[in-house]
Amino acid sequence: MPTPFDNTKFSSAPALETLPNELLLQIISEVVLSSTWPDYKLEQSLPITGTTETGWKGLRRAEEIPSGIHAVTLTSRHLHNLANTVLYRTIVLDKEKDVLLFRRTVDDAQKASRPGRTGKVAITPDFLRNVVKRLAITHAPMHTDLAVFTSRKLGTKVSNSDIATIITACSRAHVITIPSQWAHVLRDIGKAGEGSERGEAPGNPDFTELLLSSYVDLAKTCSTIPPIAQWRPSAPSTPIHSLPVTPSTTRPSTPDPTMQHDPNGASSNSPATVFHHVTHLCIAEPAHVWYSPLALLEVFPSLTHIALPRPAHANTENDELFIGDVKAILQRPMMQVVVIIIFPQIRVGADKEQAVNRDVGGPPDIKESTIWLAVEELRKGDGRLFVVNGHSGSWRKDWQGPAVVASPRGPGNWWKKVINA
Repeated sequence: MPTPFDNTKFSSAPALETLPNELLLQIISEVVLSSTWPDYKLEQSLPITGTTETGWKGLRRAEEIPSGIHAVTLTSRHLHNLANTVLYRTIVLDKEKDVLLFRRTVDDAQKASRPGRTGKVAITPDFLRNVVKRLAITHAPMHTDLAVFTSRKLGTKVSNSDIATIITACSRAHVITIPSQWAHVLRDIGKAGEGSERGEAPGNPDFTELLLSSYVDLAKTCSTIPPIAQWRPSAPSTPIHSLPVTPSTTRPSTPDPTMQHDPNGASSNSPATVFHHVTHLCIAEPAHVWYSPLALLEVFPSLTHIALPRPAHANTENDELFIGDVKAILQRPMMQVVVIIIFPQIRVGADKEQAVNRDVGGPPDIKESTIWLAVEELRKGDGRLFVVNGHSGSWRKDWQGPAVVASPRGPGNWWKKVINA
């Protein structure tokens, strides 16, 4: 029986190619969703005559790609190029192996575009720069993917250079999702690109929406607010009022919430002008120490939408500091949406077992926490404020599944979902 690999040349599809590209892109997206072999992997295939190995490496980045999309790429060169457009609009790198393979795709694209190289290639630096609209690096560096050992020597892990190379290659992506451990790489790329007009030099990111997995200090030159350790109960315990390690009276002043920002200018003490273009910022999960939400405004001075996490039943004095910062953020006239994401109480050790054991009472109700009640009270006077339940790991799950890659909108507009809910 003939296989897809028996046809070493692209077959003609004149009737199909007469359709508008917009319709063809929609058809190809449906092909990605309607897989007949859900466990088919393109990395099991070989490069086909008429394509480049670089192009296929790009397709291998997905963990599971339907056989149908492979068939589409064999139909004609035009459909092959459109299929690449669908597959690369949203890049999701969920495993260590995914990151390293996509880094190799970027490297090969750069090599193939060097002067003197003959022949056309499917994936070029210009293609990545212009086609990739969303870049989600959801692989967290503390987890090791054993499959990575097939890509590099034993023990090799993702480096800062890998992340920087990938972000630079996808410099026109307007949405970036990244673990907080690599946020400094993004900041340093922006620093390296300072001096160019509006950050539009080739390779300098110009994204407007950023999701960080947790709080991270990106403003060491802007403010030096000492972290206040979160309260962690020890078993047996119940949620009680507790004092922060550092009293609030010693906390330095935070940035002026009424400060004005020139979008075409850059503050001399700003950590990176690349953050000046960000209008939507989501901090996905709480950190283990205190970070001032208000300090983020100096790093991201153009924000109109911000999402801030906070654990329930934690340090009540930190709750008060948090609410104070939220009130100051709402004073900014340009702020349109503020979302507070409240997570269940974080318990450790033996107390964690008690928290999940319904027989001993289970965890406290999140909506009865001091922070939830305080936010709800604040919401009564400001319709820009929203409060939602937080779920650990949801920032990664939102990027999973073929629908995210197939849709021209990626995972969809999270902000609209919150407002409509």
